[in-house]
Amino acid sequence: MIDINEIILWKPLKVVSVIIFLVALLLIPMSSFWAMITLFVLICLWSRVPCLISMFTKDLDVIDFFVVMLGIHVGGIFGGLFGGIVMMFTRIFGPNEWFLYTIKDSISLVICGFLTPLFYSMFGSALYTLYAFTALRWVIYLILTAILEPEYMGLELMLCTIGGFKSYLYNTFVMNTFEGHLTNLFIGGVKFNMGLLLFTGSIIGVFFLIARMGNYLEKVMPQKEVPLFVK
Repeated sequence: MIDINEIILWKPLKVVSVIIFLVALLLIPMSSFWAMITLFVLICLWSRVPCLISMFTKDLDVIDFFVVMLGIHVGGIFGGLFGGIVMMFTRIFGPNEWFLYTIKDSISLVICGFLTPLFYSMFGSALYTLYAFTALRWVIYLILTAILEPEYMGLELMLCTIGGFKSYLYNTFVMNTFEGHLTNLFIGGVKFNMGLLLFTGSIIGVFFLIARMGNYLEKVMPQKEVPLFVK
């Protein structure tokens, strides 16, 4: 039986979240861009909470979405480094996540982030860029699995196959819902406003509820322990 309080370090998570939020506020008069990036980190952090809890909510983080959007509008190197650093950072608050999973997925995010501008130049669409990003991310992840954990290759292939349809639906929803808002921020010049703060707070609330739901599902249908979690 999984207790959500045993696998998520709630107190450090809440303290760090408050600190990140305050840093964003302090950055507003100095750099609206970095204030916005700081809020992106906060959103990605909380989107990872459900992923750290349950296999049922493993595909619900939005790190890949932000990596793609940053790769398109800021640069592939910036987007890739953002994704890899945030992926590793968020694991601090869910230390039970299989470490090699985090390493493999972080490397995949960095490489795919670097290539995001190339994908966008090929497809001319953020949505199709995200599809290509996700496909390559899984290919790199499986290659790293074959190198680092060949004994889990069969299981990883099965989980990636199952997760493909879920990721397609979720990525399509996220990109269609939020692409326009972020594009306006980048193209129109980053102007920090109360709407962005409220949006961040609401997103955190949604992911908190999803995390609770994931914990409930694990109690009803507990999964067998396996030392990996696949995006």
